[in-house]
This record gives sequence, C-alpha cells and structure tokens, in this order.
Amino acid sequence: MRTQMMFVALLSVLMAACSSSTTYQPAEKRGAYGYTETALGKDRYRVTFTGNTVTDKETVNDYALLRAAELTLQEGYDWFQLVNRDTESKSRSSSTISGVNEFGGSTQVYRRCGLLSCDTVVAQTPGRLSGGVASTTTRTSYQASLEIKMGNDPMPESAEAYNAQELASTLRRWMGTKEK
Repeated sequence: MRTQMMFVALLSVLMAACSSSTTYQPAEKRGAYGYTETALGKDRYRVTFTGNTVTDKETVNDYALLRAAELTLQEGYDWFQLVNRDTESKSRSSSTISGVNEFGGSTQVYRRCGLLSCDTVVAQTPGRLSGGVASTTTRTSYQASLEIKMGNDPMPESAEAYNAQELASTLRRWMGTKEK
C-alpha cells in the first residue's frame, strides 16, 4: 500500500511538471517551444512563437508580438508593421482505459513525461478486463507567426503598425515578463 501511495505521489509530481505554460524564451530549435526569428531582408523578419498544450492562443499571439517589438528595438528601429499574421493549431487526442482485471491480472495506467511531451502508458498483466472505463482527452497547442517590416519615424498610420517601445512595455507589464 505504501508503495502505491509513493507511486501516485510521484505520478502527480510528473504530471504537474508537464502541465505548465510555455515560458517566454528562445526556442532551442525550430519547432520547439519558445520564439524564433528569421531575417527575410534588411528590415523584414518572420517571428514565430510556439506554445505547448497549456499555453492559450492569446498568450502565444502576445508572446509573438512581444518578440517582434524586442527584435525591432534590437535592430535599431522604432516601429514595426505586420505584413502577414498566421496562427496555427495542432490537436492531439489520447485515450485512457482503466478497469478491473479478474482472475489475477492487473492494469496500471500512468503518464510518462519527457522534456517536450507526455505519453499515457497502459500496462496490463494477463487476466480478463471487465468493468472498464475509457476516456479521451484532446489537447491543442498553438503557433503564431508574424511577418514584420521595421522602420524609423515617421510611423505609418495603420492599425497594423506598432510603436515597438510602447508595445514591449505594455506587454511586459500585462504578462509580468522580465525585461531583457
């Protein structure tokens, strides 16, 4: 019994580690969680932010805008204008089966988590499963991609043009992100 309680406690800790929102940081590689940028020309970039299944769509879009503002300032410009904007979603479903084994068998259902994802594992020893319950969970992750054109004063009078300093300050304050 004590071993089972320790197993459940360990499983809870592992699942909690898998369920935290993506932090605002550079991605380790393209497609990983975090932001990336690609130069498309002297004053044009593509900025992408990829979130995990716990990071909502609005936060992913805000992080992409924050990175665009920071990059604009880093490159010595005052403003940026959105040339193109796209948000993609990826959904993944997983099913969990739990049940009561008869005739000496047993079923264990647990989550195995790595750095980037978690898997549900069902381990069953021989016996006959009866009274089982199945459930399906769908998780969605988002990726925001912005193509931006940067410039210095005067800023275009467009709803898609942003003052980089103002936007970065506003988003950092609103999201509680540390300045770089």
